Amino acid sequence: MRADGGAGEYDLHWGELHKHMTGPGADLSKLDEVVGYARQHLDVSVVQCYPFKWYRRGREGGIREESTGYDAEFEDWWETIQAVSERHHDPGSFVTFPAYEWNGNRTRWGDHNVYYREEGYPLDCAWELPTLLENMGDRDAFVLPHHTAYEVGNRGKVWDVHDPDLSPVTEVYSSHGSSESIDSPVSMEMNRDMGPRTHGGTFQDALDRGHRIGAVASNDGPGLPGTWGNGVAGLWATELTRDGIWEALEARRTIGTTGDRISLWWSLDGHPLGSEVREPVSRNATVDVDCPRALDRVEIVHDGDVVETYLHDDPADQSPERYRMLIEFGWGPSPEYGDFESLEASWSGSVRATGGRLTAVQPRFKGFGQEYVFTDGECRFDLVTSREDVDGMLPELDADRSIQGFIVEIDGDVNTDIEIALDDRDALVVSLGDVFEDDTLFSFTEESQRRLESTFELSAEDVHNPDVVYHNARKVRCSRAVPRSACTATVTFDDLPATDGDDYYYVRAAQQDGQFAWASPIWVTDGPGSPRRSESITTADRTRTTTEK
Repeated sequence: MRADGGAGEYDLHWGELHKHMTGPGADLSKLDEVVGYARQHLDVSVVQCYPFKWYRRGREGGIREESTGYDAEFEDWWETIQAVSERHHDPGSFVTFPAYEWNGNRTRWGDHNVYYREEGYPLDCAWELPTLLENMGDRDAFVLPHHTAYEVGNRGKVWDVHDPDLSPVTEVYSSHGSSESIDSPVSMEMNRDMGPRTHGGTFQDALDRGHRIGAVASNDGPGLPGTWGNGVAGLWATELTRDGIWEALEARRTIGTTGDRISLWWSLDGHPLGSEVREPVSRNATVDVDCPRALDRVEIVHDGDVVETYLHDDPADQSPERYRMLIEFGWGPSPEYGDFESLEASWSGSVRATGGRLTAVQPRFKGFGQEYVFTDGECRFDLVTSREDVDGMLPELDADRSIQGFIVEIDGDVNTDIEIALDDRDALVVSLGDVFEDDTLFSFTEESQRRLESTFELSAEDVHNPDVVYHNARKVRCSRAVPRSACTATVTFDDLPATDGDDYYYVRAAQQDGQFAWASPIWVTDGPGSPRRSESITTADRTRTTTEK
């Protein structure tokens, strides 16, 4: 689901650029399975080493401490990571990169991930960030910052030490929240141990210092690579190969989204996102946005301030030819309302349209175990939802798996029926005419009552409060359908404001349901291109600035 807009020769590919696959609790024998699930719904995924261990310290081990620095066992982990990356790399279909999270003095310098274009490079455990950057000088490598907006000196990013060649982009959003700015509309409160978000290390702080750095988003959190809601990166590339994706990162043709895959392309006087423009320009911007669900607004940020806002009208068109809607599976049974042996539910079946046709499917997956195939207008799926907090196959606990979903696109009219055929019950049917007006909820309360009788010997007469039936029931929700015109727009912004010096501009877009996307900036310079507010470390001179100014 994307608008071609002005992207021309580039295609948009979706990737996970930050997902720990080793570390405490990780089962390395499951890595092929982990990457296989990533391939189910992504085009690109790093295979990432997390070289850390937990230790107990103090009186009777009352303090839990995360390791820093080198451990010999990490070398074995790194060899496994590289082998898995190489094994799953499939140019044209699925691109992998070997990567690891830097385990040096990140408290001082901030957190960074190291990415290699190919296997064969070492796990570099340099203690200081300037040393790490220097070591990467003769390698095909990136060193990308993440969750930068924590306190500088306490895991926040020190932007005084920055190499534009090694760090062309940074994570604006992840499972930690948004590092965009201290007052951006998306918060950064997921990790209350490391928080709060503060000034000095934000994305806007980097831009205000003159750094040329683009925007991505990635997980850095529980479970499945590409977990919905924890961030995913969009990469505008000429081809789905390592070289193509690498070049897109170098050129900063990147976007970051919170979860839904909002296609965002923009240009300034014909120069695409990520560009640095040195000739005089009229500063007219064109934005092409294509949202899976209803678009709310598009904003232009100039030098830290929102200077233009486009509010999208939802056209109440009763006769479009293409609709989009969200179908969600999950909810009960609940651990709050019963001591069930299992809190998992399996969903196997298909989605199809009668009197119309499914034309596209976008998954909203959380946690492992989700599979789907979309062919010939039909989406076959096998999903797992669960109310349990369970250990995943990776270092962190699995994500909240209580709901899984799809956003489907349908060619049809108000008489078209959407059929959700479940293997364990009668098909659920809704018409586009009905869900155009409102959402539809199917609650499996009879099934829930039977479960209470068989598991707890509670008949319907024994249940005094019907909440126990409804709260433990599986449910399927079909959201209100919207026409495609409510989701897409091409917006122009003429004569954007300018200063006497260098300027940066970037685009932020939001859906009505609160999903966000950020597109990499475009810079207009008044000189030969050197940053105006601070001096960056360059490839040839990496160690010149090693302390905060």
